[in-house]
Amino acid sequence: MKRWIYTPSPLLDKTLAESLTTFPRDPTLTVYGLRLFGMIFLRAFFATYFRLRVPGRERIPKAGPFLLVANHTSHLDAVALACALPVKQWHHAYAAAAQDYFFHGVFRALVAVVFTNALPFDRRDDPKHSLELCADLLHVSREALIMFPEGTRSSDGSLQNFRNGIGRLVAGTSTPVVPAYIDGAFRAWPRGSVVPMPRRVTVRIGESRRYDDTPPTREGAIAVAADLHQAVLELRECGPSS
Repeated sequence: MKRWIYTPSPLLDKTLAESLTTFPRDPTLTVYGLRLFGMIFLRAFFATYFRLRVPGRERIPKAGPFLLVANHTSHLDAVALACALPVKQWHHAYAAAAQDYFFHGVFRALVAVVFTNALPFDRRDDPKHSLELCADLLHVSREALIMFPEGTRSSDGSLQNFRNGIGRLVAGTSTPVVPAYIDGAFRAWPRGSVVPMPRRVTVRIGESRRYDDTPPTREGAIAVAADLHQAVLELRECGPSS
């Protein structure tokens, strides 16, 4: 019989701030419990305060790996998408979050990790390494990933161009990509506003797409980014009645 040897987590020697920015993270019952109760509260809060609607929710895959992409106009976006997911996926979906903003300070990082299972994405100094982490998450594990291909929040609520990194991530792979359009989050909590207002928020979910036949080249990445941008744009044009 093979002898069992106890191996302590490497996170034990790290500070709280260091453990939050380390990825992949070792799951803990404390974080699981906080996330479960926190998301139950947030889903109820979004349903009442923002009157959250999710037309097309049935199009979200029942299990990962898959990529969920959407427009980005507000800090409400990642939580709105998390609330759109089935309860059983809350611990298995990660939101790619700007490392220079959401992981700047222990409190902000703790909130991001607990409520959106945030993956620190270095969009300034080493985006290539961050994309590799995202690829490992999608291609090696069975998890889901939430991304905002615009790279940053829109200042006026308009849909900006998608960066090519999203194309480099999925071109030539069989990973399903689910487009979504978040309507109302900008009116509820735009960039620069301090307190969110009680405005209706709607998350429209589109049909998933695959890019197996798209070559993993620069041109292929550009084509994928353009196709997903068009998919999100079409969801926006569906209007409030969808």
